[in-house]
Amino acid sequence: MRMDLISPEFDQCIKCGLCLANCPINHELFLEKYTPRGKIQLARAYGRGDAAITDHYRDIFARCLLCGACSVTCPSGVDLTMVFNHMRKEITEKRGGFPSMKPAVDSLMVHHNISSEDNEERGDWREDMDNLPRHQYRKPKAKVAYFVGCVASFFPMAQIIPQNMVRILSAANVDFTILAGDEWCCGFPLMGAGTEKNMDKFVQHNVEKVRSLEAESVLFSCPSCHRMWREHYPNDFKLFHATQFIEQLIDENTLSFNEIPGSVTYHDPCDLGRNGGEYDAPRRILNAIPGLDLVEMENVRAGSICCGGGGNLEMTDPVLSGKVAHRKIHEIRKTGAETVVTACQQCVRSIKGRVRREKLDLEVIDITTVVARGLSHV
Repeated sequence: MRMDLISPEFDQCIKCGLCLANCPINHELFLEKYTPRGKIQLARAYGRGDAAITDHYRDIFARCLLCGACSVTCPSGVDLTMVFNHMRKEITEKRGGFPSMKPAVDSLMVHHNISSEDNEERGDWREDMDNLPRHQYRKPKAKVAYFVGCVASFFPMAQIIPQNMVRILSAANVDFTILAGDEWCCGFPLMGAGTEKNMDKFVQHNVEKVRSLEAESVLFSCPSCHRMWREHYPNDFKLFHATQFIEQLIDENTLSFNEIPGSVTYHDPCDLGRNGGEYDAPRRILNAIPGLDLVEMENVRAGSICCGGGGNLEMTDPVLSGKVAHRKIHEIRKTGAETVVTACQQCVRSIKGRVRREKLDLEVIDITTVVARGLSHV
């Protein structure tokens, strides 16, 4: 990588510090070097040849959620997340990978998932479902390919997401299929680890498998998978996040809901909202369910606070990740809502895991769970 490719970003930064106010890491560590402003000055020093990559550099750039909150508030339009991704790549090439990310990267290269599991087990979440159709949601051809993602495929806490997603699609008579063992990781974790040079084989494999299904669209319940396909895959298919697809089904009157009384608040995932531009579809879905009262948090949409699970931070500094999640939960509880709904499997894991650790009375669910509960067909 040539660092001069990002030198315009260095020159745009006016060191105003507005990015510090939105940075969840700054709120926990209170050290300039860990702030977006501090990181970009370190990147500038390296790019100009005034500093060398050290283990300390690696430590600093690993403590970042890559959530994009800093870029939103930058008055100069600096793409800070792009700079930090470039630096992770440079650090990996010059100094070696981040040690705590190595197991996940090694697993991806061997097993094609982040969990070191046999990839043929990607569809095992179906084993806990009743009344499976004969094809078990795995068909040789379909109009829609449902790309489940690693977290929802292998982590028990998140497996309810694909279970509910297939129930919703079936209720709406959508012609869809999952890829099961033919699905590989989208490659997104490789970018966060600075090893994006290994992404090509994942992209090629997944595109070939979806093409073999003669699918017109690819559906994602994971915002990071959706973002990865949108930004780094060939533009061969229509791409939908689950919220966008469900909103479309509601507009077409193919889904109808029973009343669900209660109050909920909605957490905007970074890769769906701030980095994907989708804020309205989830809220329209929640507002379409009778009896549901949506109460907004103080920081929403582009200003949403990360759940703590972004940027591979759970691997590099789980304590720091937990502190960010704790701050998020504090904001959630201030709304008085009984339930927090999100639209990201990683957000569910991060927030729910912290809620359990702190023994709090707060329900944490994905939006597919809300929709499945309200369906009059299910």
